Amino acid sequence: MEKPTFKQRVDTFCKFMWNSETKELLGRNGRSWAEIGFFYLVFYACLAGFFAATIAGFYQTIDESTPKLQGDSSLLKGNPGMGYEPMPDIETTLIYVTKESRHSYVSNIRSVLASYNRSSLVNQNCTGWNTTRPTSSVACKVDFDILTRGCNEGNAYGFLDGKPCILLKLNRIYGWIPEVWTPEVVRTVRAVPDAIKQQYTSDRIWIDCHGENPADDDNLGLASVEYFPQQGFPLAYYPYLKQKDYRSPLVFVKFNNVSSHLGLMIECKALAMNIEVDRSEKEGSVHFELLVDM
Repeated sequence: MEKPTFKQRVDTFCKFMWNSETKELLGRNGRSWAEIGFFYLVFYACLAGFFAATIAGFYQTIDESTPKLQGDSSLLKGNPGMGYEPMPDIETTLIYVTKESRHSYVSNIRSVLASYNRSSLVNQNCTGWNTTRPTSSVACKVDFDILTRGCNEGNAYGFLDGKPCILLKLNRIYGWIPEVWTPEVVRTVRAVPDAIKQQYTSDRIWIDCHGENPADDDNLGLASVEYFPQQGFPLAYYPYLKQKDYRSPLVFVKFNNVSSHLGLMIECKALAMNIEVDRSEKEGSVHFELLVDM
């Protein structure tokens, strides 16, 4: 059989594209194109309808004000983690205090506090409220002046004179209510340090910051560590129920007597009956290294 020439192949292709004798386009006449077009129109319309019905059904299971997964079913399993600032570099947990680095640390804390220092926030003063508020629709106010009484931009949050302030915050969990010990029961709890037992009250989630090793404790100057505005997160801020202008309570930990030129490993734990501390999962506590080199 004789091999077709190039011209014959081009003519065959052009005839396939449009056959003037049979009035066919790409091998199909008008009726055939209409039938296949109608088929795909109905097919994709049904597909789009099925997709829209699926999405509509999914949204029927969602409450705009309440998350679908709560408690042990949520990603956090009802056990809050703790975060800290400054942390300008997410790849390291080292807070390296030098004359050069302090500016970035101050900027980092300033950006975190910016949403707290607003006069337009709609919330209420919860001073004197010593229990949780599960039925309240108005969030508690975080008093910015009291929060920044010992750690503020005026003293560069302690980084100017080698007395760094670390900002702590518990992760928000919708509907989570902290359970705390009574002053009588806490005396038998081994996880609570004796220094806290001596001053323990049931109005907050207490915080304990300490060195991870005895040598770290010695060089950290535990006796001089200060907490602002208090050593813990007040119960009045819980539970979080998506209240308007809700701001999580914050605590500044100020290390006043850190040994210079030594890297210290520090752990801060939140103390409550329903907070499980797990270092590997970063639950209930936070770990960071502190090196003051000024």
